[in-house]
Amino acid sequence: MISRRFIPLLATIVTCASLQTVAPVTHAQDQPPGQPQSKRPIRVEVPLFEGGQGLEFFIECARTYEQEHEGVVIDLYGDPRIHDKVRVRILERSFPEVTNARLNYWALIRNGDLLPLDEFLDLPNWEGDRTWRESFLPGTLTQYTHEGKTYGVPLMASAYAVWYNKSLFEEHGWQPATTWEEFFALCEEIKAAGMWPLAFQGRYPGYVQAVIDHAYYHLAGPERYFDQKNLVRGSFDNPEFVESLSLAQRIALNFFQPGAMGMSHTESQLEFFLGHTAMIFCGSWLKSEMLGKIPDGFRLGSFNLPVAPTGKADPSAVYGGSGYYFVMKDSDNPLAGVEFLRFMTSRRMAGRFARMRDIPVSVAGVSEENLSEDMADLAAMLKDAAVTYGTPPGEGYPAMTQYWTDARFRVITGQTTPAEAAAELEASAAVVLRQTESPDEINIRHVWKPVLLIGLMGLAVAYWSATTYRRYRERRRAGISTTEGRPFLRRTDRIILIAPALVLYTVFVIIPSAKSFLWSLNEWDGLTEMRFTGLLNFGRLLFESDGFWIALNNNLFIMFVIPLFVIPISLFLAVCISREIWGSRFFRIAFFFPNILGAVAATLLWMHLYNPQGGPINTALVGIGVILSAAGLETAGSWLQAMEGFAWLSQSNLYWALIPMSIWGACGFNMILFLAAMESIPQSLYEAADIDGASSWRQFWTITLPLIWEVLSISIVFMVIGGMKVFESIWLLTNQSPTTQVHVIGTLMVQDMFTEFKIGEATAIAVLLFIMVFFGTAATLRLMRRETVEF
Repeated sequence: MISRRFIPLLATIVTCASLQTVAPVTHAQDQPPGQPQSKRPIRVEVPLFEGGQGLEFFIECARTYEQEHEGVVIDLYGDPRIHDKVRVRILERSFPEVTNARLNYWALIRNGDLLPLDEFLDLPNWEGDRTWRESFLPGTLTQYTHEGKTYGVPLMASAYAVWYNKSLFEEHGWQPATTWEEFFALCEEIKAAGMWPLAFQGRYPGYVQAVIDHAYYHLAGPERYFDQKNLVRGSFDNPEFVESLSLAQRIALNFFQPGAMGMSHTESQLEFFLGHTAMIFCGSWLKSEMLGKIPDGFRLGSFNLPVAPTGKADPSAVYGGSGYYFVMKDSDNPLAGVEFLRFMTSRRMAGRFARMRDIPVSVAGVSEENLSEDMADLAAMLKDAAVTYGTPPGEGYPAMTQYWTDARFRVITGQTTPAEAAAELEASAAVVLRQTESPDEINIRHVWKPVLLIGLMGLAVAYWSATTYRRYRERRRAGISTTEGRPFLRRTDRIILIAPALVLYTVFVIIPSAKSFLWSLNEWDGLTEMRFTGLLNFGRLLFESDGFWIALNNNLFIMFVIPLFVIPISLFLAVCISREIWGSRFFRIAFFFPNILGAVAATLLWMHLYNPQGGPINTALVGIGVILSAAGLETAGSWLQAMEGFAWLSQSNLYWALIPMSIWGACGFNMILFLAAMESIPQSLYEAADIDGASSWRQFWTITLPLIWEVLSISIVFMVIGGMKVFESIWLLTNQSPTTQVHVIGTLMVQDMFTEFKIGEATAIAVLLFIMVFFGTAATLRLMRRETVEF
């Protein structure tokens, strides 16, 4: 086994970027009340995903367990981005006791890192009236079963449904639908009443997967449905799947609220609860996720996803699953982790969870007694279901994730036909199977692009090396010492001064970077043994991967297009303030203010501004359009009024929405750089130019710009580096699920590493990024360097 003592540079970069996107972490108390200080407590670490079920119940459960079990501390914490943190912990081989973070659990099972729970499942449950295994609803323990052993236990029972506003339905006499034709007729009735039928979490396109899967499960039958998940040939390109995609597309294009594709899950769900739409597709966590935001008196109802009359499955079948928890075998106290899980899934605590969060649970005999009236329809639906289905047991093919993300988005936005999407997914499945069966094979799809990139990088290296050598020779011929004018230091003194920084830099940068370079030459999922593959990862990225080149093009857009706006505006602002126009001191602070905010806070602010329904930007544009129309400018006014409900943050419009964000965020910093350089220019030069009759424009081009050229070069380099390293804004604005068309190099790297578990390929991306940034910026600086003349 290769040593994993150091986290590679890639994991460090990804972790730092990801941690900027997380909400504050909520920790349980480290010491239970009354714990004797002399006795070292047993610590059980439980990092959890903070989603629709929240953390309140789990913290209460941890405190209750500590009170009833002296000497045990449950270190329970969580946040919405816990997955990234735990994944890096796994790479370090530093395991928590219990977690439900989204990991590659099948690789952990194969590697022996998860604790089999069968020994404990066959013992009495917490109440002692049956075995722990018998405490769960039938079939819920099969999801993570491998070679006869069970590795995960559930708590929450998730089920997808169509949620509706009961009061609106009763007021208009609308009835829940059971078939798709009834559903479409219902949507038409709702539209005729002047209301949009469906809110949709458009920045989470995966919510429509339930509709596609449910339709295909019933049209094709359970066996062919599970064949599709296992990529059996012909399971995508067939009439039943095309019809399933057609249903999803018809719903999206005709019945989604305007701007839905630019809304987050909470924004769209709030639109539903505020009565702006009549229905929404969501899981059983809907009410729990929106607690505190639901208006008083709102009555919630639900019905099962519709089916086709000619379906080949039980019409009562429910699309859903469970939230699973796992015990890490190599953690410090795995048996204590099992005991906490037994307590958490007891009828007492499961009932408490169901009452607190109003979510059904996978513990038998609990949901019926503890759910509110709002969840009565869902509880009845689950009780009457002959079968609950969802993701089939087994590892599946993580590499299909990106293909599914792309196909779903294009279908529901009308960018492709259902037949084309089905054919594309069939071809993608064939590619994934080929790569799985022949991992060392490369299908060459790109030739001139990698040749051009390698050639440009070679030219950059050659140019930088040649100019560096030329400058060195010129300085030697001129007799200029590189240390001239500097204080003399003995060699021992220099070593003493440099050594501490050099040691730290070596340990935390050079060694992890070297390991990243080594990892890029291997195939590795982060858990099992590495397999040396040489330059295979680089070859696959450069010559086969469409996604890499699309991501690089998007980086180039950010690197070149955005500076075309930012640099001139920053220069203009700096010139205005340097000339001390009225209010210059105030504007100096105001323009720099966005840089005080973190990248995450700024992105969240713009997410609110870009809200399609009631966001300030759309509201302002529509208001201006009304004014222009009233003033007789009908064309311009109509164009602006059409911006009502415009989905700025839809992945189709994302990069143009980035331009105002970047201008607002980057102009202040660059303005300060230019302003500092301008204020160092002797005022006598401008006075002499005034005497000679030079205009302000002439003075800018002949005095200001040449004398701030070095700073301008640095600013451009910063923009180039920022364009290549961009990550947070794309990752946040796409809710960690970017389509191939909006990926940048950074998000593609994270996708490969943490979703598809291709650590070797992800580090190869990091190496290519390093080479492009390092030599690209070095060559840019050298190209923009101007020789100074000494008088």
